Amino acid sequence: MQKVSLRGRDADRAAIASLLTAAADGRGGALVVAGPVGIGRTALLAGAVHAAAVPLAVAGCPAESGLPYAGLQRLLAGRVALPGFDGAVGGSFCGPVDGSSGGPVDGPSFGSAGGPSFGSVGGSSVGSAGGSSVGSVDGSSLGSAGGSSLGSAGGSSGGDGPSGAAGGRDGAVPDRLAVGLATLAALRALGSKARGPVVCRIDDAQWLDRPSLDALGLAARRAGGDRIALLFALRDTPAGAGSEAVLAGLPYRRLAPLDLRDSRDLLADAVPDLAGDVAGVLAGMAGGNPRALMELAAALDAEQRHGQTAPPDTLPRDSPLRREYRAVLRALPDATRRVLLVAAAAAVTAPRSPSGRPGCEVSVLLAAGHRPADLAAAERADLVHVDAGRVRFVPPLFAPILYAEAALTERHAAHRLLAGLPSGLPSVLPSTVPSVVPCVAPSAVPSRALSAVPSVLPSGASSEVPSGASGVAALGDPGAVLTAALHLAAVADGPDDALAGVLAGAAAAVPPALAATALRHAATLTSEPVLAASRTLAAARLAWRGGEPHQARMLLRSVFAPGVPEHLHAERELLLGEIDLRTGASGGEQHTLIAAAGRLIARDRQRSLGALMLAGEALLATGRHDQFTALAGRALRLRRPDDPVAAVLLFEHLTGVSALFSGDPSRGVEPLRRVLHLAAAVDDPPALVRAAAAGILIGEDQQAYRLAVRAARLAGGAGDRASVPHALDLAATAAFALGDLDLAVATATEGQRLAAATGQDAVADNCRGILAVVLGMLGDGPASQAWARRCRARAGVDVDSQARAMCVWAAALLDVAEGRHADAAGRLWGVMRTAGGRGHLGVQIPATPTLVEAVARCGDRAPAREILRAYDLWASSTASPTWLALSARCHALLADTEDEADERYRSAIRLHLAGDSPFARARTELLYGEELRRRRHPAAAREHLRRALATFEQFGAAPWAQRTTAELRAAGDHVTPVEEARAALTAQQARIAELVAGGATNREVAEVLFLSPRTVDHHLRNIFTRLGVRSRTELAKVVS
Repeated sequence: MQKVSLRGRDADRAAIASLLTAAADGRGGALVVAGPVGIGRTALLAGAVHAAAVPLAVAGCPAESGLPYAGLQRLLAGRVALPGFDGAVGGSFCGPVDGSSGGPVDGPSFGSAGGPSFGSVGGSSVGSAGGSSVGSVDGSSLGSAGGSSLGSAGGSSGGDGPSGAAGGRDGAVPDRLAVGLATLAALRALGSKARGPVVCRIDDAQWLDRPSLDALGLAARRAGGDRIALLFALRDTPAGAGSEAVLAGLPYRRLAPLDLRDSRDLLADAVPDLAGDVAGVLAGMAGGNPRALMELAAALDAEQRHGQTAPPDTLPRDSPLRREYRAVLRALPDATRRVLLVAAAAAVTAPRSPSGRPGCEVSVLLAAGHRPADLAAAERADLVHVDAGRVRFVPPLFAPILYAEAALTERHAAHRLLAGLPSGLPSVLPSTVPSVVPCVAPSAVPSRALSAVPSVLPSGASSEVPSGASGVAALGDPGAVLTAALHLAAVADGPDDALAGVLAGAAAAVPPALAATALRHAATLTSEPVLAASRTLAAARLAWRGGEPHQARMLLRSVFAPGVPEHLHAERELLLGEIDLRTGASGGEQHTLIAAAGRLIARDRQRSLGALMLAGEALLATGRHDQFTALAGRALRLRRPDDPVAAVLLFEHLTGVSALFSGDPSRGVEPLRRVLHLAAAVDDPPALVRAAAAGILIGEDQQAYRLAVRAARLAGGAGDRASVPHALDLAATAAFALGDLDLAVATATEGQRLAAATGQDAVADNCRGILAVVLGMLGDGPASQAWARRCRARAGVDVDSQARAMCVWAAALLDVAEGRHADAAGRLWGVMRTAGGRGHLGVQIPATPTLVEAVARCGDRAPAREILRAYDLWASSTASPTWLALSARCHALLADTEDEADERYRSAIRLHLAGDSPFARARTELLYGEELRRRRHPAAAREHLRRALATFEQFGAAPWAQRTTAELRAAGDHVTPVEEARAALTAQQARIAELVAGGATNREVAEVLFLSPRTVDHHLRNIFTRLGVRSRTELAKVVS
């Protein structure tokens, strides 16, 4: 195993680097880094000390947490001479009380028992820095103050006594202020001759003795004028709560779990030969905990690393992290461990949830005979949270570890108990997916719980625990049937075809994630190989729909078996191709999909057509238009007169897109309009997404947005987590085309988040490309470049991908905003000039106005006119006002006469108003205003420039606003900032403000605008700041 890298910690590393830079300049300070065990606090802080001129480090030790000043002694040992201590690391910090000195080691010493001073450095008091005294009492030095100093601190009993108590032979508590100031003086002395800052790293601060932490916290709050940096790392659990209180007021960062992408990258750094799907499965299990990732990977054998056999369900028994949790479990009361085992058995049987916090309903535990009070100790230890009637495990791996720590008989007893409970309630069946599995310890299911079952069963129901498939099926309700069957499957010791049939039947009535779990167990229990393979394939398909592409691919590997029929292999290829298309895993998914279509054609024409549609999408995603046209022709030969509406929609889509991409937009518009008409009768999310794409291609952006949002809502309501991100990708593209840039940013942000959470890297990159373009258009360089870097960072991303082309366009937009027109033209020619029937028309067409502007500004108009012809043909075919307006703007830039330019600009502005694209209109008005000012028509120029400035300020497009302001001044106008606060709100913020002012909750706003509540909350904070309000009531008054 290689050394752990710091994936996903760029922002945290930047915060530390900023602190160290400031400390080197004499602006010292501190940073508290908190997080759970294994989150990477130590690794993050390690590099900081290596870069220090004077590195000091100490780690809290539970065995010494009760020894006053033990931590401070270990931190300064060998750097500062301590009385009664020769500098050997590991000595105790108990200075003599007779006032003797141990002698300085090129730094301060500790003197008299009554509060000794530090020794002198270079003839000046160690207590002073830069000639100023650290502080004194009654005019004497710190050493003679009534308070104790570091030299006598060891004689105290713990530092909790009254401030100012004298230290010395009587063992009185030392003055904590004096000790803290003396600590600061020691750090100043150590750095007085160094060329860089003194950096103290205090790891596991929750285990540092309280007096030492008090002194270091006090020094940290007073280091602002010194070359001193203190870095504290602590666990943000109840064990660290006291330490957090001591360090209150210091800058604080909580390390977040790594996302799936960073988790997979971390595994790739450490285990280069780890299969991608195995990495994805481990990333889901670890819940973003780097230490758990490393320990899970270290436990794999060669076959597991290569994906030939399944990885283990949790950490190995000898894992250091598992040992830590084992110790925590052993410290819990017996009743708590027993109730946690029942909760863990319920959690590990269910699928993963998007929250990453598996759990169990409180009602289930009550029905099992437990009391709410049994959970109290686990809540205090921050192992579980109880909220809204549900127990959720907090550490990602706690439930599976707890479950694995229990004896087999105890686990089986818990499952049999759960199988007999009336668990048909909807809340007992998680319709969403747990993302990580928690850990638990040994426990025994109390026998009284079994006897309590009859009292909670519905009247007339059997009080017997279901003994097999027939007993389970008798429960009737699909939820109760499936829950009971899953628990019985967990204790099965071999094939059980009857139970497998019950599981497979119940799977049809539940959401995809839970259905996948049921079918996976059903396949394991099935004795007939072909039926088992069929059920495994179905489980993989549902796992993909449930948001688990890596688990799906792992299941697909096991479909190969002797005697498996050809059509199952074809279905396997079809699913694998679809997953690869969305995740960007292989780059050759079109070949897999075309092969699947060939195998399916004789058995299932519709499935074959679906495979060809996905293959065509894969070709377009990499700009292979020539191959797409041939593929479309092959698919269109499958058309029949009696095709259902869904099939007709697909054929019309193929006809229209093929015509567009073969250079004949006029022939492609009508079929795509028919697609939009047919979409009204379709409820299939993938078909609606294709219809949305058709709408974007022909300029029907409003309808495209509605269709994409409808697809996302339908998919989300059905638990189809795989389809939601792709739908949001199209919705964001439609919002961008509409000119609603705020909506585009919000939708793309949510889309990339959900895509990343479900392992769909290709979709996530598309959304990041949209974000880079929109923010580049607004002139927000840092944000645009950050999204572009994230898009380009993915290993193996296709250099011909549309997302890459979007990033090039984004960079060109920034160039134009900053006046670097030659650079912009150079970038975009690379996107436009493609050979061999390749290229991304979805980028080339909308980026044409940017290229024309850049080339025209460079004075080279002939190439611009040539590239504009294709854009004009597309715009005229669709009759989109926005596209026609941009065409008119381009012609104005290339006009040979002033009259022609005026006519084109005025036409563009009229069309912009018809198309309701305010930002594009502002860009046109700016260009026209610049043109008019250069022609010495300042009054006419100011009219256009003022409107442009108001729009740029509304969108927060600072570079464009600054450029317009400069033009207005040159035109003789006096520019004032926008006075009305509401005018400073973006379009998206204005919508949110209106809804909230009308009484809508954040969740209701999120549903209306199809955002996450977290995104709404973020926007609302910004709205409050911009409007200067502090409550929803004040907001309503301002908005009204």
